[in-house]
Amino acid sequence: MKIITIVGIRGAGKTTVLECLVRELRRRGRSVGTAKSVFCPAFHMDKPGSNTDRHAKAGAQIIAARGEMETTLIYPRKLKPSEWLISFAGLDWVLCEGDYELPVNRIVAAHGEADALDRINDRTLALSGLIANESQTLSGLPVLHPEKDIQALCDLAERETPEITDLHRLDTALTGDDIALSRAFCAQGCKGHAHKKNGVQVMVNGEKLMLTPEQEAMILSWHAQAR
Repeated sequence: MKIITIVGIRGAGKTTVLECLVRELRRRGRSVGTAKSVFCPAFHMDKPGSNTDRHAKAGAQIIAARGEMETTLIYPRKLKPSEWLISFAGLDWVLCEGDYELPVNRIVAAHGEADALDRINDRTLALSGLIANESQTLSGLPVLHPEKDIQALCDLAERETPEITDLHRLDTALTGDDIALSRAFCAQGCKGHAHKKNGVQVMVNGEKLMLTPEQEAMILSWHAQAR
């Protein structure tokens, strides 16, 4: 199995890059799985109050939602990479969108030089997305258009991405400023944050801290008791 992640801020072209890679890899006869990562602490897979949400709140450790056309498994916790990637066993490729923590090769989708440089690390193979309309190289890396240059981008990914046989070595998450930047960008207008009516904001030395829903609930509870 080969794994690569496509990262970048909202609207930079991550999904377009992933779609084009999937199509090109499938054209080449490769089997492909995809995974979307969402950093927003306000995001939930399930809807509050749904039957499956009630299953989770009752203490179920794995919940399945089965329909005529698809099946979803919900784990009420964040899984380690080795735990969820095992579901892709036997596939040639797994393409991840938005996963900054996974220690694998990455393609950075960017609007321009500024947001690209913030997200380049030593695992970056290339840049793509909207930046490809204005540049051909940046910091010694190729800038490849997700549609016009998809064969070159796919060639690069296939050539430079190693086979991963031990998924457990992916469980040590990367850390870095790019992760903090992406979480901060999320808080500046993603749907989850924008639609929250009773959200909690905590500022420390002028910096807004990102809170999980559980932390927000705890602060709201303390506030209610103190009134």
